[in-house]
Amino acid sequence: MALMVSVASGLFVLESLIPNPVPWFRLGLANIITLLAITWWGVREALIILVLRVVLGSLLAGRFLHPIFVLSLSGGVTATLVMGLCSRFRDKIFSMMGISICGALSKNLTQLIVAYLIYIRQISILHLLPLFLSGSLLAGVLIGYIAFLIDMRIKIHDFQYLDR
Repeated sequence: MALMVSVASGLFVLESLIPNPVPWFRLGLANIITLLAITWWGVREALIILVLRVVLGSLLAGRFLHPIFVLSLSGGVTATLVMGLCSRFRDKIFSMMGISICGALSKNLTQLIVAYLIYIRQISILHLLPLFLSGSLLAGVLIGYIAFLIDMRIKIHDFQYLDR
């Protein structure tokens, strides 16, 4: 789990250095680690990794207790819980990409609601909803696909190792 926290924190900081065209909107590369943690270990472990990642990443990026920290933590917790729920139906209803899309949608909706309730307090923020939802869909597909490839690679590697 420590390795996962380190990789997720590194991805979080790396992504914070990339300029973003829309406030609060990031691709969410560190969510690859959250999705893999849910798949491999469960929601509890994924939440631990998420909280440590957000705290460490925010400290390293100089944004601890900044509005971005609050948005990241609230959106991340919601996304992890939603992905955990969806993962219970993996292979029956949801693929890895489907789980990721649900997580991305819930994360961005949560961030928009938190931004409204705490920071902006103008209903016009809802005009960003179509942009956030379409971005969530794209990010969810990409993050889910990358997580799927990593998961498959690990499984193939483990199978080859056991075959020896």
